[in-house]
Amino acid sequence: MKKTYIYLLFGLMVIAQIVASAQIVYKHETVINSGNVYKFTTAPIDPSDPFRGKYIVLDFDINSFPTTDEDWNYGEKAYLYLGKNANGYAYIDTLSKTKLANNPNDYILVELGSHYNGKIHFDLPFDTYYMEESKAYDAELLYRENNRRGEAQEVYAVVHIQEGTHVLTDVVVNGISIKDAVKK
Repeated sequence: MKKTYIYLLFGLMVIAQIVASAQIVYKHETVINSGNVYKFTTAPIDPSDPFRGKYIVLDFDINSFPTTDEDWNYGEKAYLYLGKNANGYAYIDTLSKTKLANNPNDYILVELGSHYNGKIHFDLPFDTYYMEESKAYDAELLYRENNRRGEAQEVYAVVHIQEGTHVLTDVVVNGISIKDAVKK
């Protein structure tokens, strides 16, 4: 009798783990299939970090919002509402401490950084792009080479956003997916 309960509890635990994992996958796949696609222009990064795994670290041009309000706290969460231009590139519509009921734009939750020079700074939550281990180093070199200050290169991240959920699906370098560019 005792073994039956143990097997039953174990079975329920396994089912619960499968359901939880399936919900996460379903949520991200739904965003990829039906969310709005934004292009985020990337910025140069510090090229070396020996503690990072097999992925590319991204930095973005969108990293601050002008404000004269001093009532922003470091580490606080805020809603970043986005718009996109005719070419699909993201721009900041507004930044708010609370979710805005009447704003039709997509939003993501960001963690606030410092407030200086009339701007509140933040990091976008999708700053890592995971790749196949054998291609990650070549992709990082290609990204770094094509994302130097002062050079006119088209490097952007493709991010799907829907109801606060975001999925980074690609990094594009001069019109070519970075996955395809490192194959050559």
